[in-house]
Amino acid sequence: MAQPLNTYNAFVEPASLSHKIYCADEVRRHEPEAARLSGLNMYELMERAGHAAFRQLLAEFPQCHKLLVLCGHGNNGGDGFVLARLAREAGMQVQLVAIGNSDKYSEDTRQAQKRWLSSGGESLTWPVPLANHDVIVDALLGTGVKGEVKSPYRHIIDELNKQRLPVLSIDLPSGLHADTGNPCGIAVNAAATVTFVGIKAGLVTGAGKQHCGKLGFSALGIAENFNRLATPLAILASANQLAPLPQRKINTHKGDYGRLLCIGGNKGMHGAIRLTAEAALRSGAGLVKVLCHPDSRMLVAEGRPELMLADADGKTEALLNWASCIVIGPGLGQDAWAQSQFDTLMAYQKKSSKPMLIDADGLNLLAARESSDLPENTVLTPHPGEAAALLDQSGAEVQADRYDAVNKLTQNYKSTVILKGAGSLVSCNNRKFVLEQGNPGMASGGMGDLLSGLIGGLMAQGMSAANSALTGACIHALAGDLCAEQQGQRGMIASDLIPFIRELVNR
Repeated sequence: MAQPLNTYNAFVEPASLSHKIYCADEVRRHEPEAARLSGLNMYELMERAGHAAFRQLLAEFPQCHKLLVLCGHGNNGGDGFVLARLAREAGMQVQLVAIGNSDKYSEDTRQAQKRWLSSGGESLTWPVPLANHDVIVDALLGTGVKGEVKSPYRHIIDELNKQRLPVLSIDLPSGLHADTGNPCGIAVNAAATVTFVGIKAGLVTGAGKQHCGKLGFSALGIAENFNRLATPLAILASANQLAPLPQRKINTHKGDYGRLLCIGGNKGMHGAIRLTAEAALRSGAGLVKVLCHPDSRMLVAEGRPELMLADADGKTEALLNWASCIVIGPGLGQDAWAQSQFDTLMAYQKKSSKPMLIDADGLNLLAARESSDLPENTVLTPHPGEAAALLDQSGAEVQADRYDAVNKLTQNYKSTVILKGAGSLVSCNNRKFVLEQGNPGMASGGMGDLLSGLIGGLMAQGMSAANSALTGACIHALAGDLCAEQQGQRGMIASDLIPFIRELVNR
């Protein structure tokens, strides 16, 4: 049934734990009770974790015959003992190295070790040659790591990372901070990771996404009770989870689908605002107008007659009155012309509060303002460098804790925020989402401009800021993945995504 976009709700609450993200403390707090309610003791849960890890090993590395398992003295090590026993029983050649102080073993880990030894296995001591194995299992350190990793673990992780052998990490790569994904001085570079009960926040964004490799998940059979007890930090979102966009009414015209004004395209930077405007058209916006530097006008309009060019000579307020939504920033620059456009818009928004998206140099100009007051229907789309400017931090500080950064941006600017990067974060309406899709091929000029136009086009059609940000970000990420599937990641450019965006908004 046809309905307007202003009634559209993008998000469908996931029932599965495989799409929920948790802080490590939340998992530790509720895992024992969830196991108890499910009729399991903690050793039985450890056995299930070992079995799940072994299944992941077989799925990811089916040719594995010679296996090295590195076990620390925590419960991760207990999972490693279970996996090693199962692999040995399956006919693999298994070497197990026990690291750390066995006096610190929990009763569950001690029981797992006893069963490993009873099965005929033996525990070796470090060092051992690494090159004689097909796969290495990292069961060294768990979610409790906070400070810098110290030797012998630091030395072992360093040796692992020097090898070209694939590593399967249990629960999370050793040395990775479970909540931020930032290495605690050093972290294992895993080919694959299998995590249990709840997906840890650090595995799905920033550096953590790189370190964990391919991510697998098992709820260990306690999903129903854990789901009821624990509160997720964020939702792992993808375009496949979005509610379909509503059908258009039959009796309709272009004016029903919004009027977007795109401000940017300073001298020599016309391409950015052109990408923004074209993405808005492909999102379904009815009318798209570009206000750019006079020297850029001809280049912006060339080859896309559907775009309108704005003449701002003394008519800026009339242009802003015309628009149902404004995007500012792509190719804007930070010179006097750019500052004038930005100041005019900010003054206008004090009395009108129209839906607005700020990107690129618009964010840098925003960072330089004394006031952070913005209409609540504003979307900010910073990359880590722009986020750093907005927060008066370094880019490294932003990347060290992306969840904290997006929280601060949302609180400071009272806006919907997308913190771009590997595992982009979307913060809106007191909820956080982490994008599951997207790929490194999208690390090229113009991708952010395209995203701004897609989101701006949806907002212009009446969709809320929060729904537009989540929908646009998910579609943009999946468009990049579809493009990569057909043409590869290397050499991908922003305009390659436009046909896929059009396809996705019509699904």
